[in-house]
Amino acid sequence: MATTFYEVGSGLELKREFIYLEVNPGQGTYTWIDYNNDGIKDLGEFEIAVFTDQGNYIRVFIPTNTYIRTYSNQFSTSLIISPEKIWNSKKGVKKVVSKFSNQTIYKLNRKTSYEENLEALNPFVYSIADTNLVSMSSSFRNTFYFNKTGSVFGATYSYQENGSKILLSNGFDSRLHTFHDLRIRWNINKIYNLRINGLLGRKKNASDYATGRDYFIEYFEIEPSFSYQPGTAFRIGITGKYTEKLNNSDLLEKAILRNVGIELRLNQTQKGSLSVQSNFIVIDYTGNSNTSLAFEMLEGLKVGNNITWSVSYQRKVAQNLQLNFTYNGRKSEANNAIHAGGMELRAFF
Repeated sequence: MATTFYEVGSGLELKREFIYLEVNPGQGTYTWIDYNNDGIKDLGEFEIAVFTDQGNYIRVFIPTNTYIRTYSNQFSTSLIISPEKIWNSKKGVKKVVSKFSNQTIYKLNRKTSYEENLEALNPFVYSIADTNLVSMSSSFRNTFYFNKTGSVFGATYSYQENGSKILLSNGFDSRLHTFHDLRIRWNINKIYNLRINGLLGRKKNASDYATGRDYFIEYFEIEPSFSYQPGTAFRIGITGKYTEKLNNSDLLEKAILRNVGIELRLNQTQKGSLSVQSNFIVIDYTGNSNTSLAFEMLEGLKVGNNITWSVSYQRKVAQNLQLNFTYNGRKSEANNAIHAGGMELRAFF
């Protein structure tokens, strides 16, 4: 099965800039970290919040008074190959082939101020001068499945590439993230389950409006997990995670994260569920820990020993009402514990 969308156009567009607005605690998506300790909220000091209690700001794009002519090109396509649908009941080679499937998705949205000849019609042109590029975002994902619907064993390999570049009134901001993702699952029996996830990727970031945001991180991550689930009412799991990150820029900063966690889940049919999770994380880092790069490499935590925990409880209080309680906490070495909680009432109509 294949689908494709393609569109070209032109028009006038306002140059944009953005600001960060403070909102109620926990209601935003960004956090402010005063890296230079001057009390001034510089654009380069806002980070995407890792934990709920950090989300105290939102980013808002505001127009300027400058118009520019733009040429836009949007393209998306998806291709799904699934032999299982026609060969699942076959035998021999066809039966083996039916266990494999593949999905490919590609999306591009590009705006430029000048393009020659047929370049405006070609969605695969990437070599555009910075002076002509207004914005570009692209996403490519290819996922290869083995035994996707199998109840005992299955594996998935994915390659993904996400990129973006945008022209603001104070310069360019560009990001690129590519990674290989391998996931293996094995249901040993009806009670025990084993999963192994592995990641190998790169993150590139470049910014004209803020210092300290130009980096090129290569990382490796492996995460095994083992769970025990005797029925639908109870599940307990143990997880481990090992991560290495290296910034291949001037200082070659390196981070190593070791994580051991436990998760417990209880379910009551037609009543509610309780989920409890805790992680012990040890972090080694060779660079300055008070920078935007360190926030990215340390995943919002601190060098040394870290503990995170969370509790979530859902309760059905009426036929169409659900009450949710959440509590999250974390404790880093030589820092006080941080606690955050919330309550939510949902109505279903």
